Amino acid sequence: MEVTTYSQRKSLPRSLQFQRMERIVKAMQHPTAGVPVREQKLFLTTIPNAFTGNDVSEWIMQKLNIKDSIEACHLASLLCYYGYFFHVTTNGAVQIKDDNELFRFQAPYFWVSTNWTTGNVEYAIYLLKRTLRNRQRHGLEEYEIHALNDLKMKLIHQWDFVTMQAEAQLRVLKDRKKTDKTIIDSQERAFWHVMRPSPDEASILEMDIRNDLYTYRPMKREELVRRRLEYLRQTLSNRVRTKSSQTHQSLCAFFELFSDYDPFLGHCSPSNPWLTSDTERWTLMQPLVDNPTQLRVRRWSFNCKELISDPTGVCEFMKFCKADFSTESLNFYLHVQEIRNCPLSQIKQKADSVYQEHLAPNAPQEVNINDTIRTKIIKQLDNPNRDIFIEAEKHIIELMKKNSYPRFIHSEHYRNLLQNATNPLPKKPGIFHFVKDNYFRLSSSSSDDEYDSDDDEIRKNDNTITNVSNNNIHNKSQPLAGTLVNTAAIATAVVAVNPGLRQSLDSDSKLASTNHQTDIK
Repeated sequence: MEVTTYSQRKSLPRSLQFQRMERIVKAMQHPTAGVPVREQKLFLTTIPNAFTGNDVSEWIMQKLNIKDSIEACHLASLLCYYGYFFHVTTNGAVQIKDDNELFRFQAPYFWVSTNWTTGNVEYAIYLLKRTLRNRQRHGLEEYEIHALNDLKMKLIHQWDFVTMQAEAQLRVLKDRKKTDKTIIDSQERAFWHVMRPSPDEASILEMDIRNDLYTYRPMKREELVRRRLEYLRQTLSNRVRTKSSQTHQSLCAFFELFSDYDPFLGHCSPSNPWLTSDTERWTLMQPLVDNPTQLRVRRWSFNCKELISDPTGVCEFMKFCKADFSTESLNFYLHVQEIRNCPLSQIKQKADSVYQEHLAPNAPQEVNINDTIRTKIIKQLDNPNRDIFIEAEKHIIELMKKNSYPRFIHSEHYRNLLQNATNPLPKKPGIFHFVKDNYFRLSSSSSDDEYDSDDDEIRKNDNTITNVSNNNIHNKSQPLAGTLVNTAAIATAVVAVNPGLRQSLDSDSKLASTNHQTDIK
């Protein structure tokens, strides 16, 4: 059983409560000033190392200056529930009264604060050890039998180890005296009654979250005031003092700069793939492309963040840096991004490799950082996290903004990129862009051949309709009779597309000619 050290116990939940209770129990176990512990007779048997409930209540009233015996019994019952002493007969916690019931102190090895990390393996060894002994005296209760069966299923991969440990502990126990066996058995059973109580009993190890909300570490007034002053100084130093007019100008400039890239404000070049069947935009806006668009290349000149956040921009920037023999900063930035996105199991390995390649003395691609940042990184190399190089990354980005980024924007390489970039022409969607081709079908057509023939007729007659419509545009000054003739021609072309409309169009044309004759008269 793994014992918790003192430094670990200080960080456990309710450690202050355990320390106060343990001070009282240690005072109770004092050889001269503590609770009198002696052999007690119970019927025809002798109980070693026991004391009565009356002895505990008298000692608490005398040493802790408690006047009421009920309060003293309540405090003793709490110590019993936490497993610092236990009832001899039941080997568990009971309500202590001012009577002659026998109790026994628990060994410090079995205190709850000492064995906080006890797990399933230790409990399985304890239960299996009891099954190997006399069933009449050491038999398992019903809930313990169920717990042992569950542990067999959970620990089936190491059940041989559990069996071996139980048998070894039994062999050691057989060599002890009868009195020692009795005391050790009772202490071990009382310990597991506290750690693994029966289902109908409440566990003292469970913590109510509502109680945790009200716990706080007491703090001296001077320390509280000092922390408050440090916080206020830091707040004043980090305060941004910008006029509202400057803020408005910055927002307007940002809006004007990025308005061409917002499809809700401007045109989505070359076309919106959600409104048309053209997917060219998705092809042009992939992370890595050979020939980026002009809008994309122009966006790299806004700031360094836009350039290094675009994979295509990073590739072009890397080509320029290789030609300029200054790839150290960009390589360091890319390696830091790999650490930020890699699995947890690879963080330490990648952090060591980045340090050896960029930050160690005489590194092959050493970057320019100050000693303060380097010292912080060295301290975190034993237990690195994803943000181990965050300060160095910020420093390197600032250096790139001042050095390599302006040279890239003003270089011939960037001008060639901007000159050779594609500029896709915008495609206007139709009026009824949401209606797909071949949406309208003849009700009588059912075969694919009929659909194909209908499509051919539609294509032929679309040209006829277009020509007739153009003639109407040039002949706006003709009389009404000429307009009716053109309308009849358009209707004839539409009927050729859909013969089912012939009857309705004939009736409409007769009505139109009648009205025209009436107007002439």
